[in-house]
Amino acid sequence: MPVDGVVFDVGGNIGFFTEVLAETVGFRGTVHLFEPLRNLADLCTENLSGKAYTPIVHAYGLGAQDESTEIFVAADGNLGWNTLIADKTQPEMTTTPIAIRAFDGTGIKDVPDFVKIDVEGAEYLVLRGLLPALQTWETLPVILCEIGWGESHPAWDEELAVFDELAKLGYSAQDLDGGPIEVAAIRKTTDVLLVPGDPAAQTAE
Repeated sequence: MPVDGVVFDVGGNIGFFTEVLAETVGFRGTVHLFEPLRNLADLCTENLSGKAYTPIVHAYGLGAQDESTEIFVAADGNLGWNTLIADKTQPEMTTTPIAIRAFDGTGIKDVPDFVKIDVEGAEYLVLRGLLPALQTWETLPVILCEIGWGESHPAWDEELAVFDELAKLGYSAQDLDGGPIEVAAIRKTTDVLLVPGDPAAQTAE
C-alpha cells in the first residue's frame, strides 16, 4: 500500500483501526471512513483530527443498496458490537436508525489501494455494493474483511456467493500470514485477506 494512497475503512467506529494502520506504515494519504452511528462518526472525526493523513468521515454505512434501516446496538457500552444481523443479536440490544448507501451512489471518486471491512456480519452486503466499482477499477485494492460467524451466518449462502464473484475478478482468499484459506470452510469469525490477481489465471485454476 503506498503511504500517500487511499484507504477505505468500512465500519470505521471511532477510528482506531485507521490510527493504528497509519502509525504502522507512516501513512499520509486519504482515508474514507464509513460509520453509520452518528455518535461514533463524531468521535471518529474528533479522534483523527490533526493527523498527517486526511480523514474523511462519512456518517453512513456501505451496503448493497440505498436504504434507511435500523442497527442493533450493544446495551453495555461495547462500541464495537453493533450489527444489522438480527438473528445474531442479544435480547438486551437496542436499535437506532441509520442510513446505508451503495458505493456507486456516494459520489466518491477516489480509488482505494486498501479496503478494511469490519461490519459484524454485513460484509456480504458491503461487498455486493462494491462489486460494480470493483468491476471497473483498473487496479484492484487488497481487502481485509472480517467474516462473521462462518458457516453459522444466517445468510451464509449469500456470503459465499459474493466471495465467488470476487474470485471471478481474480481475488484469492488468504489468512493473515499469507497462506491460502477456503472461505466455505470457515467455522467462526475470521479475518480474511482478499488479494487481487489475474482473473484469467483464477479461471484457469
